[in-house]
Amino acid sequence: MKEIDFKYYYGLNEGEISFSKIPVGITSSSTFKDLTDAGILRVTKTGRGKTVNVINQPAYAKFLATHFPEEVAGNSRAANISKLRNSKAIGRDGSNISFLRGTGHITVNGSTVDLGEHTRKYGLFSAYNPDLVIDKLCIIENLESFLNAERIFDLSYTYLHKYGRIGKDFLKKIKANEVLVFSDYDLVGLSEYLKVKEFFPQATLYIPDNFNLLFEKYSTPLPEKQVATGMVKNSIDSIVVEIREMVLRSNRFLEQEILLLVK
Repeated sequence: MKEIDFKYYYGLNEGEISFSKIPVGITSSSTFKDLTDAGILRVTKTGRGKTVNVINQPAYAKFLATHFPEEVAGNSRAANISKLRNSKAIGRDGSNISFLRGTGHITVNGSTVDLGEHTRKYGLFSAYNPDLVIDKLCIIENLESFLNAERIFDLSYTYLHKYGRIGKDFLKKIKANEVLVFSDYDLVGLSEYLKVKEFFPQATLYIPDNFNLLFEKYSTPLPEKQVATGMVKNSIDSIVVEIREMVLRSNRFLEQEILLLVK
């Protein structure tokens, strides 16, 4: 099979995909038909369209390992699926990399690091699975926003971007006096914020003064597979409630990169 086939077949492990977004060459193939006939994939009508999702994960993992052996072996997440039938069953080393930028000094694994010098010379500092001590921390979800954070925030912050999603093992290795979270204004971003707030009760979510106007003018349709976690659904945090209801009511979200372009 082709690389494009692996892209979509592997993508189904992340969640359902709109039928219309999958190339016709795949959905009309005998392989796709065999998977649906065998009860491994399911095509479901949703409103005016259809979605595709995996309903037999062990059989689907075997299918990936059989038809895409090189791709599965070379992809750590896919390897988890092949070996353990669950992409989240074990941690992946690559997701423990942290990127940092700033103008001051921080402590990394017990040693003082002149972050300002690293940022000036190399653009950023990176560390694998670090213990961090930072005075004013700004956790930024997306890479582009991280690389241009000083266009929004003052230079007293240390900007941090983590490769992959934030988890408890990552957060428990950080000590910070002040924590600001800058994420997309969607259900995933709210989940990230609440995870941080579990460890840092003083954490705040960055909301620009003209947020309502920006949302009205620049928001885009919410991805079909994005849903609110139980933590987000049940939160009574006033900021979370306000943004959650706005997103669910409109079925739209605001990307954080908009703030780099519009003030």
